Amino acid sequence: MLPAKSWSCEHCENWNSIKDKSICLSCYWAYPESYTHIAMRQVRRIDLIWQGKDVEIYEILKQQAIKLGKQIPEFVKEIIEREMRQNGDS
Repeated sequence: MLPAKSWSCEHCENWNSIKDKSICLSCYWAYPESYTHIAMRQVRRIDLIWQGKDVEIYEILKQQAIKLGKQIPEFVKEIIEREMRQNGDS
């Protein structure tokens, strides 16, 4: 995850010119559990990790995404959105 953070911070307007500490403190890279932006962009992020026996689930998910011609993040978002619609949460 460090390369993403490094690139994100290096290209952030706050890092390069504004230099306001409070902006950094409300960023995902400072507090991923409670943030309002990522490098001053309105972005939300979830990092999912499959390990141990869950790797098998990931591989199945990956194969399903490939069959549909989709990238895994796009496919996972669609699954979540479909589940929310079915439960009336959207």
